[in-house]
Formats: sequence, structure tokens, C-alpha cells
Amino acid sequence: MNVSAQAQAVILLTVPFGKTDAKPLSVKEWGRFALWLKDHEMEPSRLLKGDPKSLLSSWMDRTVTLQRIEGLLDRGGALGLALEKWQRAGLWIITRSEPDYPERLKRRLRLDSPPVLFGCGNKTLLNKGGIAVVGSRDADEDDLNFSISLARSAAHQGFSVVSGGARGVDESAMLGALDSEGTAVGVLADSLLRAATSAKYRKHLLSGDLVLVSPFNPEAGFNVGNAMARNKYIYCLSDAAAVVNSTPEKGGTWNGAIEDLKSDWVPLWVKPKDSPRSGNAALVQKGARWFPKELPALSSLWEMVSGGDVATQEAAGLPLLQSEARITPAETAATATDAESEGGAAEAPTESETIKNSDPEITSSETAIDFYALFLRRLLDLTGDDALKAEDIAVRLELEKVQVNAWLKRGAADGQIKKLSKPVRYQSSSAEQRQASFFGNES
Repeated sequence: MNVSAQAQAVILLTVPFGKTDAKPLSVKEWGRFALWLKDHEMEPSRLLKGDPKSLLSSWMDRTVTLQRIEGLLDRGGALGLALEKWQRAGLWIITRSEPDYPERLKRRLRLDSPPVLFGCGNKTLLNKGGIAVVGSRDADEDDLNFSISLARSAAHQGFSVVSGGARGVDESAMLGALDSEGTAVGVLADSLLRAATSAKYRKHLLSGDLVLVSPFNPEAGFNVGNAMARNKYIYCLSDAAAVVNSTPEKGGTWNGAIEDLKSDWVPLWVKPKDSPRSGNAALVQKGARWFPKELPALSSLWEMVSGGDVATQEAAGLPLLQSEARITPAETAATATDAESEGGAAEAPTESETIKNSDPEITSSETAIDFYALFLRRLLDLTGDDALKAEDIAVRLELEKVQVNAWLKRGAADGQIKKLSKPVRYQSSSAEQRQASFFGNES
């Protein structure tokens, strides 16, 4: 295992191993420290070569003390032994500054993305996306069969399954995809070293169909805090998520789903269940969607829903969120009044509400938000003078590239967008008409 000095410094500062009185930096603490190092044009590897006291003389932080940093860096011997063991098991290590680090984590979590990832298998799968399938460890037969069927469908459609590798739904989904000649991403909360040598995974790791990854020490045992913390990584490495079963108000599956709904990382779907012990119905009340009765083309789980095109979703038979239904202004006002009377201040507006309120062309009298139409208006402003590449449009509008591509494809098909080649660029057809009018070419 060829581990750079940069990676060694990050591991020493953020990963628990060996015996030390110093507590490794949390993700947030590392984020603060990494920003300070960048502002002072200093790479972490310099701390291994020079005197930390002089290099960090102007560093001041309430929890990340100089003494703590020195104690963490003084674990080089223990790190050397650990690296040798991990290398024998075929593990690799990537840090946030390396090109192999998953772009999805950095884009969605920014400084909250894990500073180091341990893994084995095909690391290119980390940037492939796919469908996250999560659920209870103690799943019944119906839930396990649903997980396997969904995973097989993903494999046949060319999408990866992203899950946590735990017994029950997670493991069934991953193995269902792999046994159907598909690919899978396992984000483990513990025991990566053991999983890397497990017979059930080994052949898939060697064939390049599987990657196992963990932000925690590869030898770490089960820890509830780690299990909760890794949930966000499962969602952020996927394009959409399906909750097979959850326990209301408790457990890793429930908490991960709630975190996704609040952060709006990916569209969240839940398996229809009648059991009162299941939290799936409560998740729908909080913003998730019921999974279609018939397995759809999986790309529709993020392309149509993210597009906010109500008519298209209804035509495709996809269930809608309450917030996507056609609500009258009176109903909207009543809902806001109820929210304020029960809990004091109303909850912060969602991203869709923020977009609606910030756009002067969307009035309170409109009965539904058509995000595709909003996209076309924004594209007209962006490409009024010149065409742009898809990635440039995504960056400027702060949208996911997969969503922008879906809308560009749709716009090109219905004549709203002109696609140019060499290189491929896009421009609003209205912009072209506006230019023609400006130059006097319109009769």
C-alpha cells in the first residue's frame, strides 16, 4: 500500500487506532483545521516534517488544541503497523484531496464529507451513483424479496445498488445485484477488514463488481454513533433511495431517511406497508414518496421527480408528494396558520418553496410549481448571448448534472432548447429568436 505523507497526516489526525490520550478530530473539527491549513498555504504533510509548535503558532481553537494535535501526530509507529496489516488484506486509502475521492460526497456534504475513506474493490463505482436500498436488519420475507427484486432490476438496467452492508435488507439488496451480474457499493459502519476477506464478497471484489468503503478504522467494531454517521454517505453516493422498512422515530434507517428529507440530497421512496409498526407511512407524511406498485424504469425515480413536472409524473403513474399536488391558495394559507399555531414559528421553507418565493414570475395564485418551466426561463437568461455546456449550466444554476441533462434532453426534443455540437453546447431556442429579432431578422 503506497500511502502518501499527506494521507498519513490526515489518518493520524482523524482516525482512532492504537493507544493515545488524544481524541482524533471529528469531521467538523477537521473541516475547520483543514480550512486554516489551506488559508495558510500549508499541507497536512508538513506537520510530519517540521515542528508543529512553530508551524501552528497562530492556530487557536477551543477544542482542537496544539497539545491534542501533537499527541495525534505522535502515533507514527502504530500507523505503520496498521498500514502493513491493511495492505495484506488488499485495502486502499483515499483522502479528500485526492482525485479518486467521490465527487458526490464533496459536492453534497462539502466540509462534512469524511476526510479519509478506507476501501477495497473497484473504487470507480463510488462515482457511478445508483439506487440506495436500506432497511431493517430484522426484515421479514416479503421485505427481503422486495429488496432482492429491486436490486435485480437495478442490475438489469445498469445501475448500482448502494447500501450499508448490514444483515437483512442491506445485504440482501447488495447480493441480489451482484448475483444478477450487477454492481454494488457497500458503505460499512464497521469491520471493513473482515468484510474484505469474507467469502460472500471476495469474488465480487476481485471481479470489479463491488466496492466496500468505510470512513472508519477498518478494524473498528460496531458502534451506534458510527452506524448513524455513515447513513448520509449512503444517500449522497446514490441518485435516489428506497426505504424498505423502518421503525418510527428510532433506528438507523429512520434517522438516515429523516436526514435525507431535511437535507434533500436525493429523492426518497418507501415501500408500501400496512403494518402499524412500520414507520414508512410516517416518512411519506414527512415528504417521502410511496414506491410504485410496478417496478419502474429506475431513472424515473430521480429524473421525473426532481424535475417537478406534475403532469409528467401523473402520466407515468408515479405517486406524488402532498406538496406536489394541486393546492389552492386558501389551503396553503390554512396550512401555514396551523403550523404557526401548533409550534410557535413555522418551519423553515423547503428548497422548492425558496425557489418559488425568489422568482418574481411565480405568483401565489399559481396552483403548481413547474420546475421545468422555471429551468427554461433560467436557461434563457444564461444563454441569451452564447450557448453553454451542460456542466456549466449545472454549476451556474447549482443543480445536479443528472437533472440538468434530463431537462436538456427534454427541451431538445420539444424544440425549447437548441443543441449545438463540436463541442456539445446548449442554448434556449427563445434566446436565438430574441437575437434574430434584435438584428432585424424578424418580419
